[in-house]
Amino acid sequence: MPRRQAIHGAALCTALAIVFAPGCTAGPDYVPPEIDVPAVYDAPIPAIFTGAAARGPWWSYFDEPLLDALIRHGFEANLDLRIAAHRVREARALARAADAAAEPSLDFAGSATGDFSITDDGTDKEGSVFAGLLGFWDPDIAGGVARSREAAWAEAARQEALHRETHRLIAAEIARNYVNLRAAERRLALAELSLDLQRRTLRLVEARLESGLSPGFDRVRAEAEVNVLDADLGPLRAEIDRTRNALAVLLGLPPGALDATLTVTEPVIPQARTGSAVGVPTEMVRARPDVQAAELALVTATAVVGVETAELYPRLSLPGTISVGVSGIGEESVSGVLASISGLIDFPLYDAGRRQARIDAAEERVVQAVAVYRRTVLNALEEVESALVSYEGARSRRAALEEAVRNNQLAYEQSQELYRQGLVTFIDGLDTQRQWNASLQQLATAERDLSLEVVRLFTALGSTETAP
Repeated sequence: MPRRQAIHGAALCTALAIVFAPGCTAGPDYVPPEIDVPAVYDAPIPAIFTGAAARGPWWSYFDEPLLDALIRHGFEANLDLRIAAHRVREARALARAADAAAEPSLDFAGSATGDFSITDDGTDKEGSVFAGLLGFWDPDIAGGVARSREAAWAEAARQEALHRETHRLIAAEIARNYVNLRAAERRLALAELSLDLQRRTLRLVEARLESGLSPGFDRVRAEAEVNVLDADLGPLRAEIDRTRNALAVLLGLPPGALDATLTVTEPVIPQARTGSAVGVPTEMVRARPDVQAAELALVTATAVVGVETAELYPRLSLPGTISVGVSGIGEESVSGVLASISGLIDFPLYDAGRRQARIDAAEERVVQAVAVYRRTVLNALEEVESALVSYEGARSRRAALEEAVRNNQLAYEQSQELYRQGLVTFIDGLDTQRQWNASLQQLATAERDLSLEVVRLFTALGSTETAP
């Protein structure tokens, strides 16, 4: 606001203050920015996500009771969530303090003094006691206090949105680690199976070598393949331990605390068997707590412009006192009651442009907040679109690998029988076994990726439901 307009408006605000009527409210009112959100998603919606609206949290689609329990525990004990909850309480306390600033204040004050002297005639005593109530009220004629309250409560709402955002991210992180854990365990089981099959092949080669049906070279190749497969087990076991530790920390526990809980005899990579409607982009934007937090940051920044603009206007304050004083000690003491009220007005005249510079800085923060809000919306749209495309790609890859596993298993079984009969070389049988093992590992990875894309999609859609 130009300084000349502020000075002209100050006269009206001062007149309103004479009768203690509600004064001016400096600065702009918040107006939501217009965001160009498409009516529908560009990517095709997979059939699993075209059903009815969601019933319960999205992670229930995996039908994994242990995953439900882990997320429930995480919501109760995760340290990031606890920090976010305390930030909400802090922001609400500051907002209540901002509310209190608009009300009159009353304080007690007191003092006592005494002088004593000893003379030949006796002891002289003199003293005084003061006690009273001190009051103060700022009528807020320019609306700066009102804008401060607006900013404080917007910040409290933003912290609440960030608290929900932390829920969203923690649920996704627990689900991702759980899927990765079961995938690593599955891959380890497949590697151990492949190692067992290769050891059987080695025994077959040794039997044929003793019968003179195979050259010594076949045994060397078979032993080398056993060594290669055995070497893959260590990294997989380490990955399992790391993922278990990550899950424990997400649940506010020390590493290793969940080892017994997470141990299963037959690891299965969780797959989403059902889904819910993805909806439309506008619904997603409204649901995402990070988008809500970005808009509330803009509300706060807009209110702060009003706080700074109010500094250009005159400020009226009404201090008052009620006091009781006693002077003298003993028979000479007297007392009295004194009450006073006064009005003080602070009219800004010259500050070398400091107030206007602070307004300019506040307005620039509004521009930045608008850009952050728009960027947050665009990032949310991109996350959903990418998740939809990636899900479809992962689904197609899993289907192709399932067929590849069936064919490679059949080829391996046939090559083993032909090798026993001496109709194929050991290298032919080894190649078919390698291809089968590789396709099993690829299928496990594809199943993991498909489940991770489900987690990614529902996280992008902004679901923040609490655990059942």
